[in-house]
Amino acid sequence: MLVAHITDPHLSLDTWALPGHPGPAQALRNALRHVQAIDPVPEVLLLTGDLTESGAEADFRTLRQVLDETLPSPQAGGPLVLAVLGNHDDRATAQAVLGHLLGPAAHGAATGPEDGGTTPPAPPAPPAGLTSLHTEYGGLHFIGLDTMVPGRPHGELDDAQLDWLAATLALCAGQPVMIFMHHPPLTSGMAAMDACGLLRGRERLAELVRAHGGVQLIAAGHMHRGIVGALGGAPVVVAPSCSHQLALDLRPQGGLAVQMEPPQVGLYRWTPQDGLACHFSHVQAYPGPFPV
Repeated sequence: MLVAHITDPHLSLDTWALPGHPGPAQALRNALRHVQAIDPVPEVLLLTGDLTESGAEADFRTLRQVLDETLPSPQAGGPLVLAVLGNHDDRATAQAVLGHLLGPAAHGAATGPEDGGTTPPAPPAPPAGLTSLHTEYGGLHFIGLDTMVPGRPHGELDDAQLDWLAATLALCAGQPVMIFMHHPPLTSGMAAMDACGLLRGRERLAELVRAHGGVQLIAAGHMHRGIVGALGGAPVVVAPSCSHQLALDLRPQGGLAVQMEPPQVGLYRWTPQDGLACHFSHVQAYPGPFPV
């Protein structure tokens, strides 16, 4: 199975000062077309937040339109699309426009073509109002966590959501799991971003991941850079933005600046036999490939 990961498109962000930027909607289209051109085509696509710049309804409608125009449906060979929200998004608006991608409408089993499709027990409903979700595809359980704190840049996982995660992981005992979220549960060394990272819930999340023992990956965004870490014995992979990157600044008092490095998507290969391998794939074309 191939899982693609696109994050932080920031639809409607004013990019006039960013040289060569095509605009956030076009940047997202480019990333989606790149995903669809990969051979073999990814079967699942994760969107990990900051889908919009300000949470406006028009921007979520633009996202839905871009997805509909760019990707075929899963029934027509397109990927299963699963999404969580970031600190720039708005829960109520996103749920009204994109309910088919967010929980709780995304709960239940989505049968993959490889496993014949056994339906697991229905998971418990997440805390009211959150966009947490759980679905199974191709033998892999996908759990999306809602880390956003309305009106604040940092992320949190409260006790109610972690209780739901514990119950959901218990239903997945002995089975492989991929967790995805916006704020990554790691310290990057980029001080300005770590200050608005996941500021609550990381320790218990680590305990739950370690206790389950089958979490293949925790995929996240927010940092606008490719970063690899670990939590509770599972790898944490932060995908670069499909729009723009942040300059790498590891000074203790480092600030924030945009660096027009190439947009990328995460690409995760998983099989029951081989486990997980993570790649980053450049959206823009480069010369090659040249056989060697």
